[in-house]
Amino acid sequence: MSSNPVRSLAAQSRQHLLYLAIAIFIGQIALVTIFSFYQVGQAAKYYMHLDAIKLQQAVNNNPDYVLPQRGEVSAYREWDDIPLEIRQLFSSSKTQPLEPLEIERVNEQGIREYGYLLYSHVPSQVHSQEQSQEQSQEQQTGGLYLLEFEEADKIDALAEAIFKQALIEASLVTGIFSLVLFLVISWLFKSAVKPLSLLVEWSSRVKQQPGSEIDVQFSISELNEIANQLLSTLQQVREYNEREQQFLRHASHELRTPLAIIQASLDTLGVRTAPEDPNFPSLLRASRACANMILLSEALLWLARPSSRPIGKSIVWPGALCSELLVDMQYLVENKNIQMSLNNQASSINIEHDLFRIVLANLIRNAFQHTGSGTITLVITDNSLVISNPVDAAGKPETVSFGLGLQLVERIANRLDWQFEFVLDYPWACVTLRW
Repeated sequence: MSSNPVRSLAAQSRQHLLYLAIAIFIGQIALVTIFSFYQVGQAAKYYMHLDAIKLQQAVNNNPDYVLPQRGEVSAYREWDDIPLEIRQLFSSSKTQPLEPLEIERVNEQGIREYGYLLYSHVPSQVHSQEQSQEQSQEQQTGGLYLLEFEEADKIDALAEAIFKQALIEASLVTGIFSLVLFLVISWLFKSAVKPLSLLVEWSSRVKQQPGSEIDVQFSISELNEIANQLLSTLQQVREYNEREQQFLRHASHELRTPLAIIQASLDTLGVRTAPEDPNFPSLLRASRACANMILLSEALLWLARPSSRPIGKSIVWPGALCSELLVDMQYLVENKNIQMSLNNQASSINIEHDLFRIVLANLIRNAFQHTGSGTITLVITDNSLVISNPVDAAGKPETVSFGLGLQLVERIANRLDWQFEFVLDYPWACVTLRW
């Protein structure tokens, strides 16, 4: 069985929603981070495109336009016009129209720089179509080469500032979006779980009023079907319990008369039999067994009645009662190698005498019947009883069955608010009763 704590459906749904919101937040932040890096690169590309467009317009308007040859920004009409030390940093075979190349270098002043080379094709009005088809595959002609150098520290600082600003704004937007999404989905889950809460409340009313008729009226047809099935099952269980209680009442009433006759006959034989007669001990055991049967029938009848009246209590000496029951049931272990260990730590207690006697008798009889050999230990105090015995099941613990005795004890204990515990740890069985 799983050791996970049991929680309500609403609590589990809230936890899953929280995990979903966190996952969405992290995913969106990751997407924004990737997009920010991409946008920084695209910004440099678009910036060079704008410069190239301006130069193209100037060249188209004036073919003799003098291209800038400054330190940071330079433009050249042919690949060979670019200074040799700059050409060695780039590869002409990799230049594609409007796709800038990027390199990193350290200039003569020892400053780290980023270099960008953009080839922008300029359609020339003086070049014919035949001339443009004769252009070299290795060296682009008929266009402009735009070359820019920027200090790497400035570019990195600008990229970091853009990234931080984008990250802050994205985090704010993503947080608000995740919160709104969480609230919306929470409301949807709450609306979906609400009918189940109504079903739980309805089942609680059914439990508190098992005999009354409670209408089934939910807005969801499936819940009505579940409620009807529960009512049908409860009705079947109620009818079964009524039949069981009726059987117990009838059986107990039917047993009263023959048991009374047997008891009267045994009392008559006891009067007529002398204590010195060899059959006198057997007659006493039969009389006590019949008295126990009468008490048992009364207990069954009491269990079958749904009465809340308290049972009368009286002073009982548990140690003496246990010793008496051990003697009465000695015949169960006459042919077995069984020893008894009675640890009596109890004085007198005020308890339901007849029911307490029935419980003790069943527990001791159960220990005697299911022990093949060994020592049965019985420890009794003012508020508890513990019986442990070795279990005889021919080496197969799955064949051990403790029958009606323990079931009767458990029902009596539950009715009287006693604590009953039975533990089978093969080859030992232990019964604990607290009152």
